[in-house]
Amino acid sequence: MSNLRIIHDNAADRAVLTASSQTGELGPANLQRDSKNAVLRASGTAQTITATWPTQESIACVALISTNMTSSARMRVRGYAQPGDAVPVFDTGSVFPCPAAVHGSYPWGALPLGWNAYQWGGVNTWARGGGSDGVTWFAPARVRQIVIDVSAPQSPEGYLEISRLVVGNYWSPQCNAEYGAQLQTLDSSENYRTGAGALKTALGATSDKLSINLTHLTPMDRARFMRILRENGKGKAMLFSLFPENPDPLLEQDYMLYGKASNSDAVTTPYFDTYSAPLQIEGI
Repeated sequence: MSNLRIIHDNAADRAVLTASSQTGELGPANLQRDSKNAVLRASGTAQTITATWPTQESIACVALISTNMTSSARMRVRGYAQPGDAVPVFDTGSVFPCPAAVHGSYPWGALPLGWNAYQWGGVNTWARGGGSDGVTWFAPARVRQIVIDVSAPQSPEGYLEISRLVVGNYWSPQCNAEYGAQLQTLDSSENYRTGAGALKTALGATSDKLSINLTHLTPMDRARFMRILRENGKGKAMLFSLFPENPDPLLEQDYMLYGKASNSDAVTTPYFDTYSAPLQIEGI
């Protein structure tokens, strides 16, 4: 099992982005904004996104955050050392970025085929927990251009929309987080009673929050972790995956968040040459 991974430096924000199609003003520039309401919307259910950098970037992951993709969606990522190269440095091939539950993991017929951890839906559902995140991991490579082909032919809306693009290399500690990670669904809805005594609800927004403890950081891991905290603070979002590339895709989906650190607790030294720190990530 792979240890947790954090992408704290999103190279997509430094790239020049283009898309094969867009609807109205909903263009690729929205992929560089931390707003769920800002989306790239294709004219159909297929999209090709190209990211180009002035210098080579080290990347090992491409993630599409807050989309209306279903479990049948496909994604292919190709990376090129230089724009215009005919042969890519890497090619992930066609993969399922938000796959369904593994066959046989649940009683046959108890759940519909294609079921996974996400509540599918367009941008109008995202404030209440809708939407899906797609991700593909690969060996780190240095490239100046990537081409992302996405296809979601079974999208109920009849078009593909994506809110955020995350591209970059990740930090992974030598020792994983300790057992006891807490995944919490935050709901700002409020219940109240009318004068007649009926219980009503003022609907709010929902989001996820993940709390972990890194209890065995090596000196190098401590240095990297401290740099992440200093560079990102509470204001800069990062991609966090507690169970990357897990054989159970539902586990990875539930414990992968694009969000911001919501705590500023101390990094401690419980014993010689070992460091400990808690981390809380609140999804955007």
